[in-house]
Amino acid sequence: MRNCFIAILLCVPCTLTFAEGIYFPPPGETMQQQSRWTPERAGFDAQVIQELTRANVAQRWALWRHGHLIRVHGDFNQTSDVASNRKTWHAMMVGAAMLQGKIPSVRQKVSHWNKELTGKDADAAWWHVMTQSAGFDYPYGAYPDFDPGKMWTYSDYNLINLCRALARTYGKKDYTEAYDDVLRAGYFDAIGMRGWSTAIKKDSRFSGPNDGVRLVLDLEDMGRLGLLALARGNWAGKQLVPRWFVEALESKQTRGMRVNYEGPNDGTIGRDPKEFPESPYGFLTWVNTDGDLIPGASRAWAYASGAGGHKTYWNHKLGIVFAAAGAKLLPKGGDVANILEAHLSRTETR
Repeated sequence: MRNCFIAILLCVPCTLTFAEGIYFPPPGETMQQQSRWTPERAGFDAQVIQELTRANVAQRWALWRHGHLIRVHGDFNQTSDVASNRKTWHAMMVGAAMLQGKIPSVRQKVSHWNKELTGKDADAAWWHVMTQSAGFDYPYGAYPDFDPGKMWTYSDYNLINLCRALARTYGKKDYTEAYDDVLRAGYFDAIGMRGWSTAIKKDSRFSGPNDGVRLVLDLEDMGRLGLLALARGNWAGKQLVPRWFVEALESKQTRGMRVNYEGPNDGTIGRDPKEFPESPYGFLTWVNTDGDLIPGASRAWAYASGAGGHKTYWNHKLGIVFAAAGAKLLPKGGDVANILEAHLSRTETR
C-alpha cells in the first residue's frame, strides 16, 4: 500500500505489485506510467548517475530498480530497430506459447511447424534453435553437416526458423503475415507495451532473403521487457512465461558444444574461442553464469544485445534493469554491470 500511496502523490498510476515489491507500470509509454525513485531510495549511492555519465556508457539509457525508474539519459521514447536485441524477446515468445498450450516442449522439433526443413535440419528442436546450435548453416567450407546440438554458431537462420514456426503456432501462414498479432497475443499486450512496431528487411551481411522479424522499440519498451525477465515471467501477479523457462533463458545452455564465432550468416561476432571455448549463452541471450562474460560482476547478470549498441541488462537478484541504445564497448571490469554494483549502497546477495 505504501508504494501505491506514493505513486498517487506523484500522480503516477498505481498498478499491482509482485511479492518482492516490484512496480509494474500500467499500459502506455509516457513518463506518467512510471514510478520515479531517486538513486538513494533505490539503494544506490549518490555517485552512480555521475559515474554512468562520466563513463559515457551509451548515447541513450534508462535505469530501473525493482521496476521504479531512477534516471533517463536522452530520449525515452525515441524508437529504433534494436537489431539482435530482439532475439531474447523472440525466445521469450516460445515460453509464452508453451504456457498457452501451443508448444508442448522445448524439445519439440521445429519441423513439426516448418515442413521446409529437411535432413539433419529437420531434427532441430526449439531448444537447439534458441541455443543457436541447430546447425542450419552447415555444411559449408571445411565444416561438415553437424547434428543439432553439436556446434554453436550465431546465425540468422535460427531467427528465420524461430519466427516462422512461432507465426504458425498462432495460426499464421508465415512471419510475413501480421506478426505483430503474434507478439501481442504472446505477451506484448499483457505487459502494456504501446508504440512499438516490427520490420522485415534484408541484412546486407546475410546471404538469405532476410533475417526474420525485427523489433522497433524505445527505452520504455526495453525496460518493460527487461522487467518481465527480472520478475521471472510474471507481470503484476500473472504468469506470462514459465518461471523455469526464464531461468533457463538467462543461464548457460551451451556446455559441451563446439563454437564457431565466424559463421556465414551474420555470424561473425568477434569472440575469441581461447577465451570462450564454450559460448556464454542461454536462450538467445548472453549470460554471465560462469562469471566470464562480465568478469567481477554478479553471475546473475544477463543481457539482450544488438547492433547499434542496443542492450538490455537485467539481474533478478539485484532487481536491476538497464536499457541502452548506442551502448559503448567498455573495458573489462568497467562494464555497466560493474559500475552499477560498485555503487550499490548496501551489501547485496550475488
